[in-house]
Amino acid sequence: MLQALKPARTGTSYWARNVIYADRSIIVLNKPAGLICQGSDASSENKPRDVDKFNDLLCDIKDTFALESLPYPVHRLDKTTTGTLLLARNSSAARQFSQQFQSRVVEKTYLALVRGGEKSFPSRSGEIRDALEFSNGRVSIGESCGAKFAATDWELIASSPIAPLSLLRLTLHTGLKHQLRIHLAHSLHTPILGDNLYTRSGISEKIAKITRLPEKRMFLHAAQLTLSRYRKTGPNKHFRLRIGAPIPKDFLTICRDAGISLDHIYVDGGLSVDGQHVSDIPDLEGRWLRNPPVPRP
Repeated sequence: MLQALKPARTGTSYWARNVIYADRSIIVLNKPAGLICQGSDASSENKPRDVDKFNDLLCDIKDTFALESLPYPVHRLDKTTTGTLLLARNSSAARQFSQQFQSRVVEKTYLALVRGGEKSFPSRSGEIRDALEFSNGRVSIGESCGAKFAATDWELIASSPIAPLSLLRLTLHTGLKHQLRIHLAHSLHTPILGDNLYTRSGISEKIAKITRLPEKRMFLHAAQLTLSRYRKTGPNKHFRLRIGAPIPKDFLTICRDAGISLDHIYVDGGLSVDGQHVSDIPDLEGRWLRNPPVPRP
């Protein structure tokens, strides 16, 4: 049955090449930077080309996987954010996984390159619970009655020995607009590298000397999604499936230029079931669709 979930076409399109995992209910891709996760009606006029790209993606995946209809987006990532983006193969799966997101069953793990060295942090890890306010399309830390609860956990993974750059692992408990960007810039005072909306200070000369920063690129990566799934048979039907999207090359390059070490789990991505690495999931007819990770000592 696993054979049925391989791409139906041999000449895989550009967008379908971003798919990293598929099973009988979902398709997960490693979203590239610059993609808006929102389509538009085909008949709408004067729509921006960036919106068309998401429609192209949905059509390509429909054709590649021989779906009866366009796949259903279950959640969104910001245009500048890369990483795990989940699509449902049908409306029933879309309802199921939308409910998991709404009830916070889904665990969302991000990696962020932030501006600040090791001494910028009060500890190795912490919690941010600052509420957010929304006004005229802008987001800010707020304490009014209209402010919405926002919860982010952070952990310092590594800091550069040669420049004020650090790598954080973030757990997003609530999914408010620009939550991670606001919490890191205004609560932790370590803005995400490339985020020019929530900080106006220039890049440190030490950073500019060691690496080249692409224009209009923010280094926030949705590294992992962990979902609840169920087997049809057996005593332990419920299990947790983690899907990890490999870090983009430019993100990896900056880490290497800055002397920041990365765990191969984030470099290669991959699947795990209840914490154990796997390459396929027969219970779901699921398969990892990237090249297998390179063996490491």
